[in-house]
Amino acid sequence: MSALCPLITIALMFFAVKAVSSQEATMSVAEAKSLVGIVLHHQGFPSSSQYCQIEHLDEEGKPFVPDYYSFGASCDFPKAAATSPWGTYVVSPRTGDVLEFDLCKWFRYADLRRVQKQIMLRTHATEAAEAQYREKTGCAKAK
Repeated sequence: MSALCPLITIALMFFAVKAVSSQEATMSVAEAKSLVGIVLHHQGFPSSSQYCQIEHLDEEGKPFVPDYYSFGASCDFPKAAATSPWGTYVVSPRTGDVLEFDLCKWFRYADLRRVQKQIMLRTHATEAAEAQYREKTGCAKAK
């Protein structure tokens, strides 16, 4: 029995390492929100206005778009008759790809791409691996 103990310990360590290494590395919600901020800056979104906001749309573990972080951008100016929506944005937690969901438009701004490359180095994500997730958005061909 004592000869089996080291083997059992080694086997348990192997499975523990395998379980940890099989988990996908992802970025935080805050980092994803900052990528939406980069896109909105290029679109002229008045982010410094007290009436404008970027809101995280995923609630209680239920994603707005599966496998992505989702955000809504809008402004609620006091003299406007209604809230002014700027769009619904989804962000890949693996690559940092940003999609305007309603328009099915992926963004490729140079400053955004620089940050995305750093994210992909950290998460070890590839464009090829990300393709399976893009298919689920219905906007895979638009990229």
